Amino acid sequence: MLGLKLAAIYSYPPCKLGFCGAKIKNASKILADFIQRKKISLAKVRRVLENFEASYFYYQLIARANGIKDPFDYKVVEAYWLGNKLLDKVKTTDLKKLVLNKFVGPGLLSKAKPHHSFHVLIIGSITGRVRFTAKVYDLCRIGWGKVIGVKNSKLKVKSRPLLIKNNKFLLGKEIEKEITWDRRFLSDLKLGDVVSFHWNIACQVINKRENENLLKYTLESVNSAGNARVKGAN
Repeated sequence: MLGLKLAAIYSYPPCKLGFCGAKIKNASKILADFIQRKKISLAKVRRVLENFEASYFYYQLIARANGIKDPFDYKVVEAYWLGNKLLDKVKTTDLKKLVLNKFVGPGLLSKAKPHHSFHVLIIGSITGRVRFTAKVYDLCRIGWGKVIGVKNSKLKVKSRPLLIKNNKFLLGKEIEKEITWDRRFLSDLKLGDVVSFHWNIACQVINKRENENLLKYTLESVNSAGNARVKGAN
């Protein structure tokens, strides 16, 4: 799979909802057409993804730290959304510089990695289009779950929710929940598969390694986040 496609898969849900990537006209349609393998210019897709307010800066940071020329290299994109060893080569000082220069976020960075969950839990919305509540934190981070049921355009999965208790983030015990499944984007799926999801929209089937990385780096971000800054969290 192309890194551009992986970036499009995870960027499409918030783009469709109008939270990210709105600077380019018809951005969500461009990404949808690309994911469905319709004929479309890769340069156009790249321009859309370069205009996402947060993720592209992280791609650049991860690529530089690993001596990779293309920020849309598959492993770079995978590192940001799911997690892999490329994250471990990013210096905390460089991540701090990114936060200060691009996001003006808080300084809770002693053990942080440039993973999507870090951006969600520690930086939060930089566009002003998302008001974070306890529920929104869970929707915005990349979740995962085992498929235990399929009905039309919905999947029932067993998944660990992101919770806030005593003003602290944690991953809860497995629960059953329903997420949206668009067969145009994800056609090869069966009961027992583990799927990732973003804003409750199924993104891809992930293997054991990808699942373990997503859990590992999500937990690192949860442990680095400190107190949740949201009213009515408990």
